[in-house]
Amino acid sequence: MKKIITGILFSALIVSCSQNSGSSAKEVKAAIPGATELKQPIPQESIFQLKDSFETQDDKPFTLAMLQGKPTVVGMIFTHCTYACPRLTADIQHIAKSLKEDRDKVNFVLVSFDAARDTAARLKEFAENMHLDKNWILLHGDEDAVRTLSVLLGVQFEKDANGDFSHSNLVSLLDKQGVFQYQKEGLEADHAETINRLKKLMAQN
Repeated sequence: MKKIITGILFSALIVSCSQNSGSSAKEVKAAIPGATELKQPIPQESIFQLKDSFETQDDKPFTLAMLQGKPTVVGMIFTHCTYACPRLTADIQHIAKSLKEDRDKVNFVLVSFDAARDTAARLKEFAENMHLDKNWILLHGDEDAVRTLSVLLGVQFEKDANGDFSHSNLVSLLDKQGVFQYQKEGLEADHAETINRLKKLMAQN
């Protein structure tokens, strides 16, 4: 059902996003150390079809297609969150630690809901406070880009009068081409199946 919904959403959302294509793959490659040009055509159902440009915690332009080539674990957070978001981040850290020396073979991505407050500097501070290493990519973008991605990942969020957010807590797993594979909801959830599926994706050519 998730893949069916995602496919329907892509037909509407990719068209609306295509006019804001942001940085090209070559521009992003030049801006981000270690980024590579696309190696294979991206499947139509891939989240990497999104053309919106984000920015990293290092204030570099970034498109989701630059994640191609490694499985990706992604969560959506905001850094002013004092309870759920640090715990969700810790859950993904647990997944990363379970891979030991193989964690370099996976992208770990956090995308902020908070377009107004979560600047690159703020994301960098959050990464440092949470002891996130070089394998982690923290992204912020404009409200439309964030909302589009949240819909495709099935993450619900709503801004309150104080500028904070109520939101679902989901960890999503994408394959090397950005196609949705698995999702787990909840804080301090049992991620044994997430890890099992991630290892299988890592072993695929």
